[in-house]
Amino acid sequence: MQTPDDLPWPELGNVSRGATRGNQGQKGALGPPDQEGRCVLQLRVQPGVLCVRLNRRSSEWYRTLDGEVNRALKLTKTYWRKARRRQDYDARADQDHMELHEWLQQLKDKTMSHLEILMQKGDIPGPPYVMPDDMELGFLRKFIERHNTGISHNPRLRHLGPNTSQPPHIEESMEVSTPELSDQGYSASTFVDQIARMQSGRKHPYLPVRE
Repeated sequence: MQTPDDLPWPELGNVSRGATRGNQGQKGALGPPDQEGRCVLQLRVQPGVLCVRLNRRSSEWYRTLDGEVNRALKLTKTYWRKARRRQDYDARADQDHMELHEWLQQLKDKTMSHLEILMQKGDIPGPPYVMPDDMELGFLRKFIERHNTGISHNPRLRHLGPNTSQPPHIEESMEVSTPELSDQGYSASTFVDQIARMQSGRKHPYLPVRE
């Protein structure tokens, strides 16, 4: 059952993976913590135009959310490469992940919008805007609880329990050793030849240049 403080889960269907929010610049960037654990969050593309110093708890929660958004983006690119190569590709897992990535990004967008509203209302006084220590971003609590216990954020998968629906671990060696396909054309025959050389144990006469 969906809790009131959760965002609705996106049903993307066949929405293109290429849909992004464009260049966000410094918007959403979180600075390092000060001695009290507070971090400065940028709310505009240009740094310093509008920012807020979060309290310690909100700084930790936002950093966790931002890390999950970035992790989801990396895995989205991995699914995209697998889809193009038709290698070890799981369409259902890809769809679930696209929905998760969009949901995490919407939660991040909501956090920044909510902070701006609090600043406009004067609940976060400023400028300079400093979030009171007793203020909490309550709609992030369920996200943090699920994150800490390993429960899926996807409502369809939560019944599976902790750590049963986590995305597959992407080996760093696989990410580095497998050349990425480019729009300019990295031929399938070249890729097959490279794999054959790797399997036969012969040294590569050359390595494809990463675009």
